[in-house]
Amino acid sequence: MSTAPARLVTPRLPDPGRVAVVGRVAVVGDGRMGRAMAAALRAAGTQVEGPLGRGATAVGADVVLLAVPDAAIAAAAACIGAGPAVGHLSGATTLAPLAGHRAFSIHPLMTVTAAGAAFAGVPAAVAGQDAAMLAVARSVATAVGLEPFAVRDADRAAYHAAACIASNYLVTLEALAEGLAATAGVGRAALVPLVRATVENWAARGAPEALTGPIARGDEATVAAHRDAVVTRVPEAVGLFDALTTATRELAGRRHPQNRHPQNRHPQNRHPQNPSPQERGVEDMRIVRTVADLQAALAAQRHAGHRVGFVPTMGALHEGHLSLVRAAREGTDVVVLSIFVNPTQFNDPADLDAYPRTEETDVALAASAGADIVFAPAAEELYPHGFATTVTVTGPITETLEGARRGRGHFDGVATVVTRLLLAVAPDVAWFGAKDAQQVVVVRRVVADLGLPVRIEVGPTVREADGLALSSRNVRLSAEDRRRALALSRALRAVQATVDAGATAAGARAAGLAELAAEGIVPEYLELADPETLEPVDPADPVGRPALALVAAHVGPVRLIDNVYLEPRQTNDVTTTDHPTHTTPTAAHPGAS
Repeated sequence: MSTAPARLVTPRLPDPGRVAVVGRVAVVGDGRMGRAMAAALRAAGTQVEGPLGRGATAVGADVVLLAVPDAAIAAAAACIGAGPAVGHLSGATTLAPLAGHRAFSIHPLMTVTAAGAAFAGVPAAVAGQDAAMLAVARSVATAVGLEPFAVRDADRAAYHAAACIASNYLVTLEALAEGLAATAGVGRAALVPLVRATVENWAARGAPEALTGPIARGDEATVAAHRDAVVTRVPEAVGLFDALTTATRELAGRRHPQNRHPQNRHPQNRHPQNPSPQERGVEDMRIVRTVADLQAALAAQRHAGHRVGFVPTMGALHEGHLSLVRAAREGTDVVVLSIFVNPTQFNDPADLDAYPRTEETDVALAASAGADIVFAPAAEELYPHGFATTVTVTGPITETLEGARRGRGHFDGVATVVTRLLLAVAPDVAWFGAKDAQQVVVVRRVVADLGLPVRIEVGPTVREADGLALSSRNVRLSAEDRRRALALSRALRAVQATVDAGATAAGARAAGLAELAAEGIVPEYLELADPETLEPVDPADPVGRPALALVAAHVGPVRLIDNVYLEPRQTNDVTTTDHPTHTTPTAAHPGAS
C-alpha cells in the first residue's frame, strides 16, 4: 500500500443557486484585498468602479464592497448613502458595523499578497442580514469563482479563530521550526516539502489519521531529546513546545506514555520493576470516585508486588503537575493522581468558588502523562457526615509565611486532607511540587510525626521560558499583570545573586524587594528561612548554609507565590536552583526503596 501523501483537493461546496450580480460594483479600499477583488470582478465581466479611497461615497453603485481594515468598516460604511447593498470582506467582523444599510459580507479563505490572489475554487464565508442580502453575497462570491458557505454572526468568532489557527498560527509554528533548524545549519527550503506534504495529508485524511512522528508512534525518548534541544537552543519556545506535545498526545490518543518507552517495547530490555500495562493488568486509565473503589483497584496491583506512586492535586493541571506524574511513572509501577479541591484549606469562600474546575481536561492530561488511576472524590467521600478530626501541626512551619497570612486553618486543612489521601491511597511514594515549599515542609512533618509508611519526593518548580512559575492562577493574569509578575522570579534571582556574593540575609532581601518595587509590587512577604524548620535566617548573618527564599504577592487581583532553594556558591540561576529532588527517609511499604 502506497504511503505517498494524498493530493490536496479543494472541497466543492454545495451550489446554493447562482444569482447574477446586477449593475455596477464599487470597491472601496485600495489595499491588497481591494485591488485583488476589483481585478477579479473585472475579469468576470462585471462593471467595477475602483478600488476607491476609504471616504468614497460610491454614488451610482448597486453593490459596494468595503475592502478596508476591520476598525475602519463602520466609518467607511457611514460615507455610503442609502440605496446600494453594502458588504465587507472581513472574516472577524459581524454585520453590525453596516447598520443602516442592506448588509452582507464575504470572506475568502485565502491569503492575499501584493501579487494578488487566485479566487477560483476557494471557499468563502458569506453572511447577509436577510435572504436577499445572503443571495447578493453568494452572487458576488460566485462571480469571481469563490465557493460560498454561510456563517452566522453568532459563529463568526469561532470560524475566524479556526481560520487564523489554520493560517496565521501555522506560520508561527513554521517560524519556530525554521529557527530551531537554523541552529543545526538547516535552511527553511529543506522543510518546505515536508510542510506541503503534511498539509496535503491533513486535507485529504483529517486528524488524527494524518499525524506522524515520534508521539504518534510512541517514541517518548525522542520527544524528550527534542525538548532538551528546544530548552538549550530556543528556550523562549519551551512553553509552546510543551503545549504542543501535550495536545499532540491527546490527538494521538496515547493514554500510556510509559508504554512507548524503548524498554517497554522490547520485553528483553524491560526492567522487572517497570512492567508493561498488560503485565500490570492496567489496560486503560480508570476514574474512581470512592475510597472503596480506589482500594479495590489497587489491591490486585499490590498483591502482584507492584509499587504505587501518588500525585495529589486540586486539578486545573499544568506542566508542573504533569512533570510529577511523569516522575511517578518512571519511579513506580502504578500511578494514582487525585483531583480534589479541598474546601478546608480555603480561608476565603470566594477563593474556593473561583478555583478552576476542569476535570474533563485534567483527566485527558493525566492520561497523556502516564497516570493509571484518577481519584476524583466528592467532598462527602473524604469528609463524611460526622467527620470531626483535624490534623494540626504547630510551630513556625505553620505559623509563619502562608500560615501568618492565610491563617492556621489553612495548614490544618492541608495536613488533614493529605493525611486522609495518603491513608486512602497508601502509596509507596508520593510526589509534591517544590513551588508550594511550605506545604512540603508541613507534609514531611505529618509523615514523620505520624509514622506514615510513604516516601515523599519533591519535584522542582516548573517555569515558563521567561521564568514565571507555573500556577493554575496564571490564567487569571491580564497581559500587563503577566509581564509584571515576572518580578517575582527576578526578585528571587537577585536574592540568589547577593547570597552568592556573600551578602547578609538583610542585604539579599533588600535586593529582592528592589526588583518587586520596580514593578510597583508590594509583597505580602519576602523572607529567607531554614528549609527544614522555616525559622527565619538572622538578617545580620551571611547566608552560609542552605536556605529558602520565599515570596508571596498580589499582582493585580491574583495572589502568586514562588521560592528558590539557596545553596550558597559562586554562580547560580533561579531556573536551576529550585529545590533539588528531596526524599523523606520514613518507613515505607515492603519493597519500597
